[in-house]
Amino acid sequence: MSQVNGALKWMWLAICCGSIAAFSVHAAGRDDSLYDRLGGTTTVTAFVSDTIDHAASDPHLKATFEGVNLGRVKRHFVEMVCELTGGGCKYSGDTMHDAHAGLGATESQFYILVQLLRDSMRRNGVHLRERNELLQILAPMKRDIVER
Repeated sequence: MSQVNGALKWMWLAICCGSIAAFSVHAAGRDDSLYDRLGGTTTVTAFVSDTIDHAASDPHLKATFEGVNLGRVKRHFVEMVCELTGGGCKYSGDTMHDAHAGLGATESQFYILVQLLRDSMRRNGVHLRERNELLQILAPMKRDIVER
């Protein structure tokens, strides 16, 4: 009988350890890169494209996008988000300062674009925590974008 009890104790210990290990693997998934938590390439590409499309047609922003290759802007924006959030990409565009030099971007226009980005991320299923994390990463770029 003691052998049965001993075997049951070992079996119980194995089940507990297995459960802990399974929980640890699941919890580790929560430590994925912000890029992964944003939804990876598919979702980032979708919300970036949506944001730029809305910005290019917004009455307060559209003049900024006239004559601009929107496909290129979208590609660079996706690369930037990917690099800044741990997605393994390398941003190949100009610095934010150089890309926006001479556009005369105002603080008001900057905040309109931020709101368009927030709305697009929400529409594409990005959770609040991840939206806020991305916005926190992008916020310091304001000084390189706003000219007046």
